[in-house]
Amino acid sequence: DLFVHHKNQTLLYNLFDISQSAQTPIAIIGLTCRLDILELMEKRVKSRFSHRQIYLMNSFDFKTYLNICKDQLSLPPEFPEKTFIKKWNKHIQSLLEDIKVQDVLQNQFYYNKDLRCLFMLLMLTSNNITVSHPYIRVSDFLEASKLCRMDTKANIVHGLSVLELCLIIAMKHLNDTYEGEPFNFQMVYHEYQKFVQKKAHTVYNFEKPVVMKAFERLQHLELITPVEGPSNSVQKEYLLMKLLLDNSQVMEALQVYPNCPTDVKQWATTSVH
Repeated sequence: DLFVHHKNQTLLYNLFDISQSAQTPIAIIGLTCRLDILELMEKRVKSRFSHRQIYLMNSFDFKTYLNICKDQLSLPPEFPEKTFIKKWNKHIQSLLEDIKVQDVLQNQFYYNKDLRCLFMLLMLTSNNITVSHPYIRVSDFLEASKLCRMDTKANIVHGLSVLELCLIIAMKHLNDTYEGEPFNFQMVYHEYQKFVQKKAHTVYNFEKPVVMKAFERLQHLELITPVEGPSNSVQKEYLLMKLLLDNSQVMEALQVYPNCPTDVKQWATTSVH
């Protein structure tokens, strides 16, 4: 990785160039965790690379995974507070034997064996340690697991305005009606207007340019995306779009949306006829 980021990648170029010669019987082996490393190579370097790649996956079992976890959380012998080492390490041993903690680690293990993901989980778990809370609790593991598995797109929905949330629900209904076919702003606006008129609420009744601005923000947040690239021949109101959230993500986000109006929730759960 470091050689790829060197200026002009001169070293890599020279090494690969030398290895092309029959008079120089050498092989260049590079190690990296990045799957996109070839994209970072300059054209002249990439052309001299043989493109032979060997993917190495972790093959350890869950017992080994638990031992790695224990090693990461345990305090080393050189830690200055000897009495605390015994207490802490004994607590970690007991913690990792807890069924709930083992469930969290087993889910993580089967989801992704990558140790970086495990270290992230353990870092989030350890973040709650304070003077008044000096030991890791089972609840810390459960909370960290939720953070690791958090749906980023659904999480963005929590920060939307009520108008933007209404547009997401309108798109959800359009997806249900037209079985996932693309939609445009006019269709979404029409669906949204049906809700406003039915509820006779002026609080949700925004001018069309304001609704358009909210629609464009959803695109900026990458919650919706054009089916095809922008075209000068198509007005933006009629550009076909698709929603990048499925129904379960929308409904899950609604459950935790802060102070979500009741009628908006009811509209989301209403089946489309």
